[in-house]
Amino acid sequence: MSKYVAAQKLNRRIQIQQNFGTVDGRGFQLEDWRTIVSLWSQVIVARGASTIGQEFVAGGVDTSRIAASFRIRRRDGIDAGMRVVHDGKNYDIRAVLPDLQDNRYVDLGCAQGANRG
Repeated sequence: MSKYVAAQKLNRRIQIQQNFGTVDGRGFQLEDWRTIVSLWSQVIVARGASTIGQEFVAGGVDTSRIAASFRIRRRDGIDAGMRVVHDGKNYDIRAVLPDLQDNRYVDLGCAQGANRG
């Protein structure tokens, strides 16, 4: 059975952003997130309490993270240094997972919370 991505499943609009940050005159990193493409996706939230919400301590502060995957039609040029913006929320792309069988889609493994942007 072919694993085409059915158009009706690609029902959530997302933006892929890249950080074009620069360093200011005092040596501080300035973030400058810009949308490089807007496209349709299928949002797949991780199942199971241990993977949906994770709480941990980062820098002495309690924080939490949500795991999600965004399935898009196959596309080159997306990497783990970018982020997804969906419904006004930022998700760091942690992994870009291509469909190795049919080469029809890419899953973007993401985390929201405790992120860079």
